[in-house]
Amino acid sequence: MALRKDTLYDIVVIRFVAIIIVVAFHAYGMMYADHFHALKHIYSQLYFTWNQCIFINVAMPMFVFVSGYLFAFLWRKGKYQNFWELVKNKVKRLLLPYFVFGLVMMATTSNFHPFNLLYGNYWHLWFLPMLFWCFVVAFFLSKYFVSLQSQVIIACVSFALALFFPFFPKILGFQYITRWFCWFYLGIIIYNYKDKLIVSIAKFRLEYILFIAYLAITIYKPTKYGDIYWYNVIAQVCIVVVLWYWVNKIDWHKIKIMQPIVSISNCSYGIYIFHNWIQMYLISSTAQRLLPLERWAAEHTILFPLCFFLLSFGISYVLTRLLLKTRVGRFLIG
Repeated sequence: MALRKDTLYDIVVIRFVAIIIVVAFHAYGMMYADHFHALKHIYSQLYFTWNQCIFINVAMPMFVFVSGYLFAFLWRKGKYQNFWELVKNKVKRLLLPYFVFGLVMMATTSNFHPFNLLYGNYWHLWFLPMLFWCFVVAFFLSKYFVSLQSQVIIACVSFALALFFPFFPKILGFQYITRWFCWFYLGIIIYNYKDKLIVSIAKFRLEYILFIAYLAITIYKPTKYGDIYWYNVIAQVCIVVVLWYWVNKIDWHKIKIMQPIVSISNCSYGIYIFHNWIQMYLISSTAQRLLPLERWAAEHTILFPLCFFLLSFGISYVLTRLLLKTRVGRFLIG
């Protein structure tokens, strides 16, 4: 199948990388959680720093960055100009799947407390209502603040707010807006000025400076996911900009393996929704009674978590593809 010329392949690749890291983060994280209590310390020593302090601190900002980037792309094409049409679209696209899959997950994990969904922080699905509010806030900012100066000020303020403990009430994920909107807005700014940024970065070789800054901060001050300090925010900005720039420099139409990358990237929404749910079943107490998972985990500290990650990723991908063949599936995650 020929690749389409109008597709943002830089975003396709970034989203592909991000979803792989996120699924791996939860898979490897379960190795040093309480599923195998006797092995917790061993797996923590092996994987905690890489998993909890490095990869996920890149993947999650990238995910939100992609959403902001695509918002700016579609805004420029004339979409999202009407506020109520935007809200209607995002209720269907984000809030409805959050409630539907949240209820299903609750019902199938013996934890049925549907009113808890109103907080917007249920499992990994918290990401969906958080993005809803990012779109709402971005609509007003994009409508009334169009100059470069005003956008830079807004970006600085949003990154500054990310350093503070969330102070909004826990209502449908709105509490996360101060933590994550900065990455959404970074995506908007980079899309709006991408040509100038690419020229400037290339002219002054800024990608090397930014990458070295990222490495220096990450090596000297590795920070656990969820902990926010000014220096690790700077490191994350550096690596997100560098990765976006490097991906932009590649002609993806010449890459022979692009089709499976596109396929997985297009299914990333469903993979994100299903993967943690699938992983809980694969490593549940029932699964451990049926299979000697703890013995395998003890004997194969490299191979076991890798297979666990690949299996959960593969099942989530297949489940997404199958669901997208149905009208209900296309309505919820299409």
